[in-house]
Amino acid sequence: MKISLKQYAQSLYEVVSKTEDGGFQAVLKNFVKMLAARRSLNKAGKIIAEFEKVWNKKQGVVEGELVSARELDEEIVKLLNCQIVKLLNAKEVKLANQIDKNILGGFIVNVGDMVIDGSVKRQLEVLKNKLVI
Repeated sequence: MKISLKQYAQSLYEVVSKTEDGGFQAVLKNFVKMLAARRSLNKAGKIIAEFEKVWNKKQGVVEGELVSARELDEEIVKLLNCQIVKLLNAKEVKLANQIDKNILGGFIVNVGDMVIDGSVKRQLEVLKNKLVI
């Protein structure tokens, strides 16, 4: 039977979440041995990435992407984080910051299936559509 990356990650999460502080290394060691026995060590990186998603979801941590035309001040990023935490009822939000000069200014936030587009490019497109009609 083929085990998916998500199944590996979910199984690892279930064991790790029930493990006392001292037993974490033993759990990981056994997990690596099991992967080696199944000749799946090449999947370890993808399993870890999937595990991180499972862990974050269970812990109430939401991951997303913040796109801006230039590097944003730390204060603005903190404010955006706070607003998204409130909006999604999450414990924490982790935003990966990307620079895209094509948006001209403002920012775009992508979290899960939610998109907040506050870019100047989008605002100009909306204005153009209103003027054309």
